[in-house]
Amino acid sequence: MDSVTATEAIEKTDLLRVLGGYKGTCAFEQALYATRSKSLLSPLANYIQFNSVFGSGVANLAGEIGVRQHLFRDRCEEVDVFADRSVEVAAKIFYAAIGEFGDVCTARRSTHRTLSQATLRGAADFFSFPPELLKTIARPNRITTNAIATVCEGYGLNQTLSDRQIFQGIGFHLASETLADEEFVALDRILRSAYPELVANLEQAQLRVNGSLCSGYLWIRLHTTVEAEHSASALDGANLALRYYAGAESRVCVREWILEGAQHFAAIQSEFMEGLRSNASGR
Repeated sequence: MDSVTATEAIEKTDLLRVLGGYKGTCAFEQALYATRSKSLLSPLANYIQFNSVFGSGVANLAGEIGVRQHLFRDRCEEVDVFADRSVEVAAKIFYAAIGEFGDVCTARRSTHRTLSQATLRGAADFFSFPPELLKTIARPNRITTNAIATVCEGYGLNQTLSDRQIFQGIGFHLASETLADEEFVALDRILRSAYPELVANLEQAQLRVNGSLCSGYLWIRLHTTVEAEHSASALDGANLALRYYAGAESRVCVREWILEGAQHFAAIQSEFMEGLRSNASGR
C-alpha cells in the first residue's frame, strides 16, 4: 500500500501551528460582549449571513475533487479502472455538507440555512424587532459581503481550478471547519452567560421558516458538536489527497499547498471577525 510518510502527512499539530496566530475567535467574542440587548442582532445576523455560503462551497469543492480521477489514484492498483480514488477523497470533504443541505437520515431534515434563519427570527421576536427595522439591522454590511465573496473564491466557485488551487481549497476547508468549532463554542458560551433569557426562549421557540417549524437554538447547538467531526473528516481528506496524489509535484510541495489554503482562510476569517468587533464597539 502506498502510504504517506510521517514527514509528508499533515497532523493536527501542523494545522494548529499554522493557525497559531489566529485572533478571529477573540475578536468575535469581543464583538458579542460589546453588544447590549437589541444590538446583538447586528453581529449575529452578519455571522449567520457569512455562514450561509459554506455548504455550497464545500459541495463545489467536493465535486471538483471527485471528477479528477487522473489526480487521485492508487498506485498499488494494477488495473486502471480500479485505481481512481478521487471520490474517496471528495467524500471526506463532502461530509461537512450533508447536514448543511438537510440530512434525510436524521429527524432534523431542515437545512442549516433554514435553521440559522429560525435563530435570527427567534432573536428578532425576542427583542420585539418589527420587520421594517429588522430589514435594516439584518442586512449584511460591506465587510460581510466582501468576506462571502472571498469564501466563494477559496472554495473554487465559478472558477477553473488548477491542481494547486484544488489542494489550497482542501486546506481552506480544513481551516474553516477547525475555526468554526472554536467560534460556535464561543458563541454558545457567551449567549448562555450574557443572554440567558434569550437562549432559554430560543430553546423553547418553534419558528416557522420555509414551511417548517424549527427550534430557535438548534443551529447553534448543532454546530457546537458537528464542527469537530467535520474538522477531523477534513484532516482525513487532506491526508487521503496526499496519499493518492498522482500529479507531477512532490508530496512535500502539495502539503505546502494545503497549508497555504489554511493560512488563507484564517486571514479572511480574522479580517471578518475584526470587522464585527469594530462595528460592535462603534469604531
